[in-house]
Amino acid sequence: MDIERRVLKSISEFSMFKYLLFFYLIFFLLWVIVMVLVGLIAWLGLSSFGLDINNTLESLGMGNTNVLLGSLGGGTALVIVVVIVGGLVASVLSACIGTIMVWVMNVVLKMSGGIELRFLPEKKK
Repeated sequence: MDIERRVLKSISEFSMFKYLLFFYLIFFLLWVIVMVLVGLIAWLGLSSFGLDINNTLESLGMGNTNVLLGSLGGGTALVIVVVIVGGLVASVLSACIGTIMVWVMNVVLKMSGGIELRFLPEKKK
């Protein structure tokens, strides 16, 4: 079996940024869906035991937060917008940090002469 050898000299930062951006956005959306489901299950579980969220928060000293399942108050809508925008900004910043790491990796690749990659030869049809 003959192994084909190639040397990796660099990786395109822009293509890696696009990949990382989609990667982090997909996981952000999955995280939001999971957290909404966990929150709803917890809410329904507490409600089935007769616990009221507003009374529980007031007993913890958080005051009346007007958390209602059926309607969104101004504060609740603001929190939802801040969480979504914050998650999107965090996704973009994470992609930027990943891109900087790829740039550093490219510098190291140039200094070290690259990474040797080994491929199996393509099968002839």
